[in-house]
Amino acid sequence: MLGIIEWKRTETQYVAILQVLERFESGSIRELQRRGPETVLGGTLRGTTRTDWYALAYSRNDLEFEEAKALAREALDRYREQYGGFVR
Repeated sequence: MLGIIEWKRTETQYVAILQVLERFESGSIRELQRRGPETVLGGTLRGTTRTDWYALAYSRNDLEFEEAKALAREALDRYREQYGGFVR
């Protein structure tokens, strides 16, 4: 089941890493959707044509870290509802 494996912080964003980068085709990570302060990053799973979520990014200008964590949990709930917790 998809979950947060690590949090990273850039100057402008909190980033929740959901899967290891090595699972994705090189250079395939891109913005899949933007929803308010949340950006879903995803890419093509290695050896397939399927796209899946790689990370969730949240603006540090708009949110505190605890708020970003709460939004990430909600996003993962949406993912699980839509995809049953399994890779697309």
